[in-house]
Amino acid sequence: MTWSRLFNDPVGFFSEALMKRGVRLIFYAALTAALFPSSRFILLIALVVTLAIMWTADYQRNGSFKVCYLAAVLGILVVGYSAATIDVWRVDELRIPSSPWGNGISRVEDGTYTGEGQGFRGPIAVQVEVRNHRIIGIKTLEYPDLISVQDNELAAFKREVLEKGKLEKPLQPQMFRGATQTLTGYANAVESALSKGIPQFPQYSVFSTVFLNAFLGKTPDRVTLNALAILFAAFMVFEYTLQSMLVPGTGRSINCYNCASCVGACPIKEVEGVQMPMGLVLLTRLGDYDRVMELSKYCVGCGRCAAKCPIGNSGPLVISAAFQASRKQKREMLLNEKRETA
Repeated sequence: MTWSRLFNDPVGFFSEALMKRGVRLIFYAALTAALFPSSRFILLIALVVTLAIMWTADYQRNGSFKVCYLAAVLGILVVGYSAATIDVWRVDELRIPSSPWGNGISRVEDGTYTGEGQGFRGPIAVQVEVRNHRIIGIKTLEYPDLISVQDNELAAFKREVLEKGKLEKPLQPQMFRGATQTLTGYANAVESALSKGIPQFPQYSVFSTVFLNAFLGKTPDRVTLNALAILFAAFMVFEYTLQSMLVPGTGRSINCYNCASCVGACPIKEVEGVQMPMGLVLLTRLGDYDRVMELSKYCVGCGRCAAKCPIGNSGPLVISAAFQASRKQKREMLLNEKRETA
């Protein structure tokens, strides 16, 4: 697969790309990151670790330098993160004397502003109205933490803010789970709104904002973590089914029960810690065709496994299909190398 083919044969390029598990993993991660922005950092770490393991094994077997490209990308990300972190630290230092907390309300111009803070169970959004450098109204737009801090406590906090006309540190809430984090997040949402009314309030650079949002997103909440666990299970089932469906002749590996009936009938039974032929069928399901090709020479093709299998799977047929898939991959790799050097 060469990049020049993207312009000459885009349909063939993307069809061939989707045949590769690494490309599909990147697609799954990008889709999940778009749906759950707060999962981006977790997905980035998982994707890097997965690709590093896969491409390191590919380097050891085929001499592929994809893992070197991954290392270069990681280096760029580290440099970008360092630059963004320095900018965030500098802006946070500049924001201290311009803070709207306490008497800092005198810096806030009249108007209505919205802000957001992170609660225990998700983002909290508020709308704050300021007149004559006093807070005269607070409206809650989004509040998922009702169990952590009850309405009466929020009402008391807002009543205190409105009486004083300024934002001060809230009192310790009742000891519900996550209550302190929730009330702090609500106060931070009010602070975020007030800061928008301060002229020339220090802002993060465009690079820092885009970089951190693109690769890190927001702090993962419990809803995101639960969704990631469910999506991970769904993607794994879908991925290993799809892998076998995409490669001709390997689809029957999906039906394997792992009952090992074929192992009892096989005259070889085990090679290099892999049970025969069940282990090779499972390796085919996982898409590790090179490993199947290495061990396929031990299969004598007697067909006893097919007679014992409760669903009639034939180990030699599955192994042969994986063998052909491995040979096809190697031929395509050599052809691509010739195209790149031509």
